[in-house]
Amino acid sequence: MHQIYSNDLTLVASPKGKTQIVTMEDEQPRQSFCTWFHSLKVQIWIAWLGVSAGIMAGTVFAIQYQNWIAVTMCFVSSAFATLVLHLHMAYKKTQMAGWSSTKLKCIAAVGATVCFVSLIAMVYCLVVAGIEHQTLDRAGLMGANLWIAAVWFMMTAKWSALTWRFARKYRAYCDEEIQPLLVDSPPEYSVIV
Repeated sequence: MHQIYSNDLTLVASPKGKTQIVTMEDEQPRQSFCTWFHSLKVQIWIAWLGVSAGIMAGTVFAIQYQNWIAVTMCFVSSAFATLVLHLHMAYKKTQMAGWSSTKLKCIAAVGATVCFVSLIAMVYCLVVAGIEHQTLDRAGLMGANLWIAAVWFMMTAKWSALTWRFARKYRAYCDEEIQPLLVDSPPEYSVIV
């Protein structure tokens, strides 16, 4: 959806018979929630939230519960959130222009692979935790609780999928910027009269 902006002046009649000049610049375009949520600033804040959540949760599970599977996955999830943040910041600061398409393809491939493996591990953790009747009370959380590990496998799958998505998206933008330089000039047509 494109919005057309103009500096046209609109005359508005007031109740007293006087006319007022209203410019289009005074009206702010209305943004939908989806437009706001998918803006780059919001995506950067979401990535920061993912980085901090992974670090804080990993620290808590290490110190208080000694759940080393969950600790590992918290920090892996935080690493992928950091990678997503790095992609956003590089795009925002136009540093991505110097990146090769192969680099972004590799980042996307790693993200897709880790997402797939994390989803399989999450399902495995859920099945085994259900079969072993693990609980979520304080005593059940001590040690290797697979319910919590499944949550962090899911978070790792989410951040690695976002790594895959944004690496592909930014690669498309980079290819789009390079494409006009590589296209041959259109063939010349001659008109015979």
